[in-house]
Amino acid sequence: MKKTLGIIFICILCLAFTACGKKDETGDNQNTTPTESSNSGASTTSEVLQFQKEGRNLITGYKTGDVTLGQYTGITYKPMDTEVTEEEVQEQVDKFADSYKYLVEIEGRDTVQDGDVVDVAYKGLKDGVAFQGGTGTNPSLKIGSNTYIPDFEAGVKGHKKGESFSIDCTFPENYKNADLAGQKVVFDITLNGIYEYKVPEMTDALVAEKTDNKYETVEAYKEYVRTQLKASKEEDAEVERDYEVIEKLIDSCTFNMDIDAAIERGVKSKKAYNDSAFMSAYGIDAVGYYTTYLGITEEQYNDMVRAEADLRVRYEFILSAIAEAERFQVTDEEVDEFSAEQMKTYAYADVNDFYNKLEELNGVPGRTYMAEQLKINKAADLVFETAVAEG
Repeated sequence: MKKTLGIIFICILCLAFTACGKKDETGDNQNTTPTESSNSGASTTSEVLQFQKEGRNLITGYKTGDVTLGQYTGITYKPMDTEVTEEEVQEQVDKFADSYKYLVEIEGRDTVQDGDVVDVAYKGLKDGVAFQGGTGTNPSLKIGSNTYIPDFEAGVKGHKKGESFSIDCTFPENYKNADLAGQKVVFDITLNGIYEYKVPEMTDALVAEKTDNKYETVEAYKEYVRTQLKASKEEDAEVERDYEVIEKLIDSCTFNMDIDAAIERGVKSKKAYNDSAFMSAYGIDAVGYYTTYLGITEEQYNDMVRAEADLRVRYEFILSAIAEAERFQVTDEEVDEFSAEQMKTYAYADVNDFYNKLEELNGVPGRTYMAEQLKINKAADLVFETAVAEG
């Protein structure tokens, strides 16, 4: 169980940094940048030389005496329950059936009620003149869904199929179109139909059809759902365990240096990495992506990056101290094997190209970087493999 720094912090912090690769011609994601350069270590030639002069770890920036270790083996944690209940399975099965619901015309009633789905054609008039965006059709408007302005949906209720009518509406004061905000308009409406959604019965035939015969029975689909839920719960449990163990590990140790400077290096490096990744994938920097597409402010983004850097840098320093205390060493064979694994992950065919890219990203000779990373990984393995579940 290798708790490499990049993997563990993606899992723990759940930050949506998805722009880490590009798609090849088959449409599959293909990572091309090995081992993100978001640590607190050296990243330029001058920093490498300075770190070497000071006897610091080239990856993390740690030097002997920076950390007084506390407990790092036998750390206890509260395990999460990973059992899957039949209720949870049925909930997913119901969602599957609901995803294939379809509209049927309501029988025995021809007047619109709240919750009905209506087929309408409409034309909006302001001062007797049609305004832009006010004319159209909607074959599946659910009354009460707030899809349209409140007056519009409320005005349709009580009318009958086939009826044409007009309703007075007032746009909200905060409406996105400033020309219409707070304005009174009239909508001419034709009600073409009144419908309701019907959820199909969950049958073997439905499952087979909708899964292209991957699952031929309801029971087979339930077993698939059960397996997926179990895997998801186990993954969540591992993340929760990792986070608890790391927090306890950090709390047990003492930092005998100015950790803030290292954290600042981590923040700067992480932001540069994020910008490069998002620019490569989307043509926009990280702040632009988060503010535009995820609704996160620049301040929130900065706080998020700093929180990750703070936790990560402290964890890195402690792992370096553990590797030193345990006198971990790595063999050439281990470095070769680890390099081969990472080359496969990031689609590199030539080891020299891989090492050169690592040096470009981190300012450290590629093979040296991999050797140092392995020692840190061994320290992480020791922490997590000796962790003990309470109870």
